[in-house]
Order: sequence, then C-alpha cells, then structure tokens
Amino acid sequence: MTRNKLAFPLAFTLLMAINASSQVARTLWSGAELQFPFSKTFRVTFSPELRLTDEKKIDDFILEAEAQLRIHKLLQPTFSYRYYTFYDDPGEYFNGQRLGAGISSSVELGRFKLTNRFYYFHRLVNRYGYGYSIETRRELREGVKITYNIRGTKLEPFVQAEIYYDISPDRNHEFSKIRIRTGLEYPFSKRSSIDLFFQVQDKLNTSNPLRTYTVGIFYSFKLPTPKPKPVDIE
Repeated sequence: MTRNKLAFPLAFTLLMAINASSQVARTLWSGAELQFPFSKTFRVTFSPELRLTDEKKIDDFILEAEAQLRIHKLLQPTFSYRYYTFYDDPGEYFNGQRLGAGISSSVELGRFKLTNRFYYFHRLVNRYGYGYSIETRRELREGVKITYNIRGTKLEPFVQAEIYYDISPDRNHEFSKIRIRTGLEYPFSKRSSIDLFFQVQDKLNTSNPLRTYTVGIFYSFKLPTPKPKPVDIE
C-alpha cells in the first residue's frame, strides 16, 4: 500500500522535471470498449481505438482484446493482445503486436476508489519506410488511478499516473515514459459509460524528448452477466 501512495507523487514530480525544451505534440484519442462477462469472476473485453494528430492525420490505430479473472479485489490477473499501426518520422510507419500479462487490484475507501495495475508487455514491431526491420521491445508498466464519486451525481472525477520501464534487449534498462491523466467518468446506466480526459505524456531518457498533450473520449458498454442455469435434481 505504501508503494501505491508514493507512485503518484513520484510520477508527478518526474513529469514536472522534464526539460522544458521538449518537442510538443497534440493528439485526439477516441475508443470504444465492449465487455463480455462470462461470469461474475471472468470477463473478456474488445476495444478498437483511434488517435489523431492535430493535423487530423492518423497517429495510431489499435485493436485490443483483454481477458481478466477476478480472484479477489486485490488479485485480478489480466492477459491482453494488441494489434496496432502507428507513425513516427515522415515517410516511416510501423505495425506491431503486443502481448501483456499483469495484475490489477482495487480498494474502495468511502467515496474514493484506488486502482493499481502492474503489467509486463512484450512487443514485436515491424518498421517500414526507409527499408524493413523488426524490433523486439519489452517493458514493465505500473499505473495508479484514484476515482471519486461525487455525492448526489453520477460524475466520477479521476486522476491517473503511469510509469514505463524499458527492459528491451540491447537497451539500457531505464524509465522510458510517464503519463498523467485526469478526467471524468459518467455512467449512463449500469452497463454503459463515457470517459472524458486530458493527458500529458513525456518520453524519458532520450536524445529526442517529446511531450504529448492528448484529449480523449472513450465509450464503454457491458453486456449482461449470464445467470447460472438451474440444476435439475431428479
């Protein structure tokens, strides 16, 4: 629990310490999430996502599937697969696949909810443009999210911090990226909701620092949980 309490202040401090001479990018991030609960303890989620630059060009296109098993509120193993395309320098683009495995946990304290996620990601990236190459990247990632339920309303403001640690082969093992996100969750019903957020992201330990400002909107829909079939006793 101490680590969770320190993660956000540490992330915020690191973010503010980034060199002000970083390049700046602005993006719009949108997505939809469809949850298939097979039981009260197991669910599968599918989500397409699209990120546009401020010039209305595609920056990222993502298709992701995730499976989560709820053993306990403090122990929720998660496995994911992502296919994505993205662009970097002019004339150069990439596509990649990402496998992830992690643990999520959550604790409710009155109207506050604290969520922690720790992931390992393995990515295979195909690079096109100035020739063709394949890169393997590995990273650890931890995120902490605090949500507050405003009394008498459906609004749930939140703040979230994530830090990335690069463990790719033939690279320095060091922190590579940090994100700070704040926004609002608004549930339309028990099955659907919308998230609006603003995000600041910084690349760390690089000769080409980049700060990215992102405005995002995500829609989520959850199918009803199947009810157990009654067992006939003869």
